[in-house]
Amino acid sequence: MYGNNEGKKTFSREKFITLLKYVEKFEKKSLDPYVKKHEWDKFFQIIGYQQFYLQQEVHWSDFARQLKLFGSSLRSKYDIEKSFNELSKLKLFDFIFFMHIVWIFTLANRMNKGVIYTGYIGEEIHEMMKDIFNCKSEFDNFLMLLTLNSTNIKKSITQFKTGIKQPYLQAFEMSFFTQLPFILNNENKYEIVHRSIFNYCCNYFIYDYLKTNDEKFTEEFGRRFEKYVELGLKECEVQYSSEKDLIKAYGKKEKIVDYIVENQILIECKGIEPKALSSVVPEDEIVYNAFKDSIFKAYLKQMLNVIKLKEDLHTPMYGIVICYKDFYVSSLDDFSEILNEDINYICIQNGWKANPLPLENVFVISIVNWDIIVEYLKEKRFTLSKLLEELVSKNKQEKHKWFLGLLKKYGNAKGNLSYLDEENQKLTDAVGAPSKKIV
Repeated sequence: MYGNNEGKKTFSREKFITLLKYVEKFEKKSLDPYVKKHEWDKFFQIIGYQQFYLQQEVHWSDFARQLKLFGSSLRSKYDIEKSFNELSKLKLFDFIFFMHIVWIFTLANRMNKGVIYTGYIGEEIHEMMKDIFNCKSEFDNFLMLLTLNSTNIKKSITQFKTGIKQPYLQAFEMSFFTQLPFILNNENKYEIVHRSIFNYCCNYFIYDYLKTNDEKFTEEFGRRFEKYVELGLKECEVQYSSEKDLIKAYGKKEKIVDYIVENQILIECKGIEPKALSSVVPEDEIVYNAFKDSIFKAYLKQMLNVIKLKEDLHTPMYGIVICYKDFYVSSLDDFSEILNEDINYICIQNGWKANPLPLENVFVISIVNWDIIVEYLKEKRFTLSKLLEELVSKNKQEKHKWFLGLLKKYGNAKGNLSYLDEENQKLTDAVGAPSKKIV
């Protein structure tokens, strides 16, 4: 309404208030039915999807993790790094390095009292990139890739993948600024839309960008994702069986999981993210269709099938579905009404009097949560089965929708993971010892 190819139109306070009221009216229309029915889980599902991505935290290990996942060390059949370089006109390392530098800049006033955060990428950063790091042109390309300006407004916004067609629901979607966190204003300054938006961008820009622009990315990423999780299993020195071991034992035709840990915990990797429509309209049929081929498949067709095949599993059994991004759900018990019919059918088919893997024992976690758990296990704070037992009990007392909330009681993680040491060292060296070439 108030933007076009020439830039911003005049936007008075009165027009802003009018537009805000329209947004409130649209949101009320979507939320009211759940309030009237007292369906608070669904109500907060919608609010969570709309707001929690703006509470995304950033840690140095997040940059190292992306360098690990998208770089060459876990490469399978396809070169993601080469694809990113060609599509973005930037080297992968350079891009992550620039993100790291700007992220540090956004924290300046929190690290040093008296420093003012202006919200702009100031001249000092441009001068630093030119005079210290000798990469002015590369940094300019970085800014161009991430900036909404008068020449690309229409194209950038229309290309943003939304997944929701109904206008009154789009207010709950993630902002397109997650892909364009900078604005080139009338003073020719690069303005950071908001630190919270940029935090999300720091974590997920590369994934979102490649998923949109490279059709070969998803399959390759899935392979790397599994390899990355296995690095964590080796790090904490747990006994585990891999998918290859299970294929040897039961054949290629059986639906199996990626890993079985301590003969008790079933782990399946799904490099996916929350679906927009099912998050904004969390009706049972929509949610089921959104996850039937991913999270629900992992539980119903893979985990329960492995339990049928492998009769010597220890009890109680647990399951972990590891996704790339956070879900506004901690255990599958949140989907009990949707899954109960399928579960009852499987139990009857297998002659089980009770479900051997209760929904409350199956957790959905992000890759960040996985790294935190690996660090806990590496430090011998507990075993994985003991941790999951405690989390099930804690969830019964005070149900959490955000899995990280369950982990907070065990203390903060420091990113002490050997499989990220090399990547972290590269970034540290680039910041501490700049040269003509960043890498």
